[in-house]
Formats: sequence, C-alpha cells, structure tokens
Amino acid sequence: MAFTATHWEELARQGYTIVSGAIAASALRAAQDAADRLNAQFPEGWERSRNESWREIRYCRNPAFMALVADVLDPLALEILEDAPPVDYVQLAATFPGFATKGGVGRNFHIDGGQGPALDVFNVLLGVALTDVASDTAGSFHVLPASHEKFAALFGQQPLDAQVHWGEVKLLGQRQFLGPPMAVPRMKAGDIIVAHSFLAHGTSANTTGARRDMFFQRRAAAPLRDPATRDGAREAFMRNPWMFFRRP
Repeated sequence: MAFTATHWEELARQGYTIVSGAIAASALRAAQDAADRLNAQFPEGWERSRNESWREIRYCRNPAFMALVADVLDPLALEILEDAPPVDYVQLAATFPGFATKGGVGRNFHIDGGQGPALDVFNVLLGVALTDVASDTAGSFHVLPASHEKFAALFGQQPLDAQVHWGEVKLLGQRQFLGPPMAVPRMKAGDIIVAHSFLAHGTSANTTGARRDMFFQRRAAAPLRDPATRDGAREAFMRNPWMFFRRP
C-alpha cells in the first residue's frame, strides 16, 4: 500500500483523503456479509437511539472486520503515523433509507474527543465504506473541508500559562464553524477515508433506497495512548496538529 504524495497533499489541505484499491475483494465481501448479518440481528448488540434509521455498534469486534483491520488499516496507519498501536475494535455505523437531518448539515456535526477538560485525543479517523456513496444524500460521512485548520488555529490560540478546558473550546469552535461548504466524499465499497481528527463531520440524509454501511477506527500514536505520556502529548498535539505524523 502507498499513501502517496497526493494523499498527503489532500489530507493537509482539506483534512481528508480517499485511499482506493487497498482491500482485496474477498476481504471486502466477508466484511459486507458480516454487516448484513449484524443488521439482520438488530437490535441485538446495537445501540438504541430515538431515530433508528441511524444506528451503530460502538465496540464491534467481528472477526471479518478485525481481519481487514490487521491486513489493511494497521499497515495504512503506520504509513501515516510515526507509530500506531493496534486497536481491537471498530465502530460499525448503518444509515437506512428515510434518515433525515435537521438544518441540512448532517447529523451531530462535531469533532470527536468528548467534551471534558481533556479531550480523548487521537490523530486520524479511518473509515471503510462497505457500500457505495454516489450522492450527497446517501446517508454517508459528511465533512466540512478544511475545518481541521480552523480548529487547529483556535486550539493554538489557547494560553500556555493557564489551564484550558478543551471541551469548552471545542464546542465554541463547533458553534463558530458550522456551515457551508459541507461535502459528502464520493466513495466506492472498499474505499478508505483518512480524516484528520480535527476535521468536523456528521452524517448526511439518506434519500436512496439502500442502507449505507461503514466502519471506523480512531488511530493515535503511542504517546497519546500511553498513560505515562498521554497528558503532555495531548497538550502538545492540541497546539501542533501534525505532531506524530510522518508528514507533512
């Protein structure tokens, strides 16, 4: 697999890029079959919500997904980050026909990490499309291009000589930056989206006749996960959003 110069340029400029052709057809088919079986078992194992046309299994360890992670996502993460300890689960998300969003900007517009004084910081979000995304209203991953730069600038403005409540700063940014031009990256089944952790995202409406399946992993370099280094590494990363990346 090669995370090319074009991928790096897109990741730096718009906050996300698409990696295609990295997943073998047999591995993709196994993951798609697993998603079908899990959806057929709903609500067993799924998190319930008020709007069940969008649903998730937040900690999914299905063998077909984890085999794909080991064969594809782990090597990809190591091309992007200086180191990338493995993660033993994925988040499976499904969006059904009829799912609608309020305000036209996607479900739950946000960046990840929580709302506490210290965010649960990671470097990149990796998302594997299990179904095609051919339109703006296919129920898929919905992003605000280049918002990673706006959040990075906001985080970088915070004082060094005072305690910062990062969750409050993040929420301030979400209120300030919400708006156009939102975008739904086009993806084929088997494509992988790589998004900077500061990129704002949500879920688009699904006006198609098909379910949209995708699974995600949040990947962090070792200093962000090791309890001995985590606090200092998080503070540093909030002010240097490309720390721990191999490029740029």
